[in-house]
Amino acid sequence: MDDSGMPRFRRIWSTIQVGVLAAAVLFCVVMLVIGQGDLDRVYAVGAVFFGLALVGHATYLWLLARARR
Repeated sequence: MDDSGMPRFRRIWSTIQVGVLAAAVLFCVVMLVIGQGDLDRVYAVGAVFFGLALVGHATYLWLLARARR
């Protein structure tokens, strides 16, 4: 994976998204733990969805870092 053909902002944007997604997953987990009654399903689905997106972006950044070595 060569980073030369890719705009530099793509890596920066993905790094920002990892931070935002991590915060979203943490928020959903906290809301599930404290219990919100009717919204528990929403937070559970949100945690899974944001968690999958987080794994995807983190994997992308890991592969970029590995390719640079």
